[in-house]
Amino acid sequence: MQASELISSSLTTLHPDDDGDRALSLMNELRINHLAVVRNSFYLGILSEKEILSWTKTDEFIDEHLSELTAPSVIDSQHLYDIIQTVELNSLSIIPVLDEKKHYLGAITNRKLLYTIAKSTSVQSIGGMIVLKMKENDYSMSEIARIIESNNTKILSSYITSIPSAQMMELTLKLNKVDITSIVKDFERFDYTITASYNEDNQKDDFLDRYESLIRFLNP
Repeated sequence: MQASELISSSLTTLHPDDDGDRALSLMNELRINHLAVVRNSFYLGILSEKEILSWTKTDEFIDEHLSELTAPSVIDSQHLYDIIQTVELNSLSIIPVLDEKKHYLGAITNRKLLYTIAKSTSVQSIGGMIVLKMKENDYSMSEIARIIESNNTKILSSYITSIPSAQMMELTLKLNKVDITSIVKDFERFDYTITASYNEDNQKDDFLDRYESLIRFLNP
């Protein structure tokens, strides 16, 4: 799924001539902590609630603070995983979407991202999960897949979290089988470090309860 498919139609933008009080009011109304600043369809940066509250007065004009703004964004053709990474790295509640010429197209909320992930096939499918921790140099998806597939199991999705300071990474694997006991034992036999695994018999009911709670949260 690409960024252009996730743009929220309910979001508005700020203009440099707006003041901080108007920005805070809009953020409160939309239940977000950031808004894009746009002039003549060009994206100038993103303004946060925290930044406004750090000003001498909240009724100051945004134009006075343009040089202080950062401008994180994604291109309309970028994939869902790239969007999630940008949002996470910048701790954003929205992420602006631009075209190749840097024109502002709209923005995606982190709530929309959560909703999209929750509806994905791999998340809804019932199965076990394993989290492996390893050195970056030891990572080999082909070897990991071989171990899993030798147990007549398939990988539904995978997600990597890097730990740069330690040159380590965590690999989260969603599998299409609930009983993953034999797979866990094989990973241990090959000296993999397993930081977590989930294969409880009641996982299906537990997952559905959590999924329904998430949907209710995203659609109050």
